[in-house]
Amino acid sequence: MVEPRFERNLGVISPDVMARLARTHVVVAGVGGAGGQCAVDLARLGLGCLTLADFDTYERHNMNRQVGCFESTLGQSKVDVVGRMCLDIHPGLRLRRVETGITEANVDDVLSGGEVLPPVDFVVEVIDIAGAGAKQALHRACRERGVPAMTGLMLGFGAALHVFQPDAPLYEQLYILPDGRVDLPAIIPHLGSYLLQDAMDACFAGQGHAPTCVVGATTAAGMMVSELMRGVMLGARAMVSWPEYLYVDLFDHRYVRAAVSPTKTQPARQPL
Repeated sequence: MVEPRFERNLGVISPDVMARLARTHVVVAGVGGAGGQCAVDLARLGLGCLTLADFDTYERHNMNRQVGCFESTLGQSKVDVVGRMCLDIHPGLRLRRVETGITEANVDDVLSGGEVLPPVDFVVEVIDIAGAGAKQALHRACRERGVPAMTGLMLGFGAALHVFQPDAPLYEQLYILPDGRVDLPAIIPHLGSYLLQDAMDACFAGQGHAPTCVVGATTAAGMMVSELMRGVMLGARAMVSWPEYLYVDLFDHRYVRAAVSPTKTQPARQPL
């Protein structure tokens, strides 16, 4: 019997898949714009086990895109706020909060489920671009444990999605620059026609924020949750995985499914 709170998912998701989802454990690392929305969406779908990992608290500049940011939650822990939202939707959710975020010291414990949850099945990695070290540690640990990891990057009115199976190249080989920064032009393969060049130049140089809004956040979350559901329903190898990627921009009416060139480790970024 499916709980009334999840009945309207039936027809999109079968009872058997609902039961499988209730046994699935997902880690959401980074509970900001895309990650917070992703967590709430997974709760509404009926996910059984969820780990939220983020050390950050809400600030007013998060208001334009982050699902848990309100005047009433400024200064509060993101994992606490989003965790409360998820439990308010799905009281039976088995929830773990990691308020230190992902670190080299705790990543194995997080993926093992600790003492309260089963080992993780999928990882959603949306750690802030300033946290390159945490990104690398998480992707390496996923590879060692055979866990698929995905990352959704929001930009403007769109987003890019990358899924890394355990046999994909290491994240740092693909997307980390010699100075330790994330190679944003490589991991964001296309740009919206409306984005301002000065803002993008500053962002790519590590001197400014990534220009985005709530549409980018919800688009990235929707892409990650949909692809994760493909993994639950059809198996992890059914997800669009490296060297393939997805890119969507709702303003430009653009949808791209493409692959990294076999002669290169990164897709060529299209100009503004």
